[in-house]
Amino acid sequence: MINKEKDIKLPLKRIISNNFFMIKMMNKASPGLFLINILFNVWFSLSDFIFYTLMLRYIINGIGRDIKFLPLVTTLLVWLVLQIIMRFLSDLYYQKYYSMKLNEVFRYVHTVVYKKAEEVELGCYENPKFYDGFVKAISECQNRTGQIINTINQVVYRVVHFSADFILLTVIDPFLLLFVILPVLVAPLKVKFNKIAYSRTVKTQINNRRRDYSQRVFYLADYAKELRLTNMPGLMIKCFREASLKNMKILKEHGVKLAVMAYISAFISEILAPLGATFYSVWKTLGVKTMAYGDCVVVINSIDNLANTLTNSADILMKFQENALFIENLREFLSYEPKIKEGELCLKEKGSLVLNNVFFKYDGAKDYTLKNVSIEIGPNEKVAIVGHNGAGKSTLVKLLLRLYDPTRGSITYAGQNVKNYRLKEFRNAFSVVMQDFHIFAMSVFDNVMLKKHNEENREKVKSSLEKSGLYPKIESFANKEDTIMTREFDDKGEQLSGGEQQKLAIAHVYSKENRFVILDEPSSALDPIAEYEMYERMREACKDCGIIFISHRLSSAVTADKIYLMEDGTVAESGTHRQLMEKKGKYASMFLKQAENYGEVE
Repeated sequence: MINKEKDIKLPLKRIISNNFFMIKMMNKASPGLFLINILFNVWFSLSDFIFYTLMLRYIINGIGRDIKFLPLVTTLLVWLVLQIIMRFLSDLYYQKYYSMKLNEVFRYVHTVVYKKAEEVELGCYENPKFYDGFVKAISECQNRTGQIINTINQVVYRVVHFSADFILLTVIDPFLLLFVILPVLVAPLKVKFNKIAYSRTVKTQINNRRRDYSQRVFYLADYAKELRLTNMPGLMIKCFREASLKNMKILKEHGVKLAVMAYISAFISEILAPLGATFYSVWKTLGVKTMAYGDCVVVINSIDNLANTLTNSADILMKFQENALFIENLREFLSYEPKIKEGELCLKEKGSLVLNNVFFKYDGAKDYTLKNVSIEIGPNEKVAIVGHNGAGKSTLVKLLLRLYDPTRGSITYAGQNVKNYRLKEFRNAFSVVMQDFHIFAMSVFDNVMLKKHNEENREKVKSSLEKSGLYPKIESFANKEDTIMTREFDDKGEQLSGGEQQKLAIAHVYSKENRFVILDEPSSALDPIAEYEMYERMREACKDCGIIFISHRLSSAVTADKIYLMEDGTVAESGTHRQLMEKKGKYASMFLKQAENYGEVE
């Protein structure tokens, strides 16, 4: 992704390209919206010019020339009626049609981003540079879409209004254009001011993120216990203060310089130009009497508008640049080519899952996490992969699911390299319950199915909950399967204990047809009896598919068809429970130590 040093130096061509990229996305999401919006702003600008400038000039000049009251009032009333009608149509457009269409644009942009987020491999989340751009792309995509439309609306409105005022002043007195050009002299100063101000904003962003993180810790439920049981509040307040103080230092750095530049710019644009035009117009009107009263009033109003337009043009250009910088993140994110490539083959019906001399190293790591791992899992085989924390078990799961591809070696299914299969189809062959599973703030129904579903799935959900042992608890809820989990969005939502949450996660396994089921430390929140019951139910329900148990509790491995003991990223021992106990090696030693903890040594 782009870095902070290049943020301010984005070429003009790229700035234009990025803004047009977003406009194309908007047009694709809602064809015609962009053009209609421009036409509305043209009309809006012209109607304001006619009503507040030309009509004012007409009325005051009419009074000075003794135009009769009735024609004057009639003209005013006709224009007033037209204004009322057009204002109503304008409000109707913006509050209904435009709002709805803008929502369509937001939905389309978010959908494109979310689909891309689904494609990127897990390693992207562990790459700080990519992840930073990824977060910006997702968090800013809606905001920047709206800002580009607003910026273009301002440009259209100001260009039309400026052109009309410019023509009118030329007609009244061409000499007045000198006062219009005067604010142009400060444009380079304004550009420099905006660059320094933007640079200062960029520098404060990282401190703002640290400050916001400290703030989140105080209101997120995830940290509630730690905040009350540790000295974390003091540490977070310290981090908050440090981030704020760093920002204060950055803000002070160019404070005086920016103040002087802002004053010079404002003095020339907002005082010297309007005041000069005012004195000149009053002299022409009252001194030499060559300018009508209405023209004098219009000049005073118009000069101020023209000066503001010219002065703020640099701001608008900087806004386009600022939008372009964030769109750059979005474009790079959307153009990213995932390293986990899509295969072309349909998944074969049955087959063994085999790891052949697999090595794996995370990006940026010095050492391999997995080294020369060879494992075979048959179609209906129950395999246990055991070992201490940090042995490489969870990394192995990620490779089996193609969240990563091996650095060396290969993984095959039914004799075919898994890279050749369609990615979604291959992953869908697995049901997985991770140790760090998440319960979503949705209904029990949704948490079991984890996909689009219909009412026909109710019996399947009920059956899945019964198999996981959670149905009696769900049955006690007023809304049963329609009960919302957590109270984040629903005051009537329900909270489950850690063990109950794991049962809900396991219920998903029963809701679909699987080739393999992977249970990565699924019983960490269950007591030994509940763990035993869970494994027994799982074996019964999954007798027609392979099961891969990942655990540091060796009690889960006793009835497995085959056990692989992992240590330091390698397969240290393999065999059945009986074979490994007879071998009296590392597995037997670990098993006996754990059994002692339960007081169950025979």
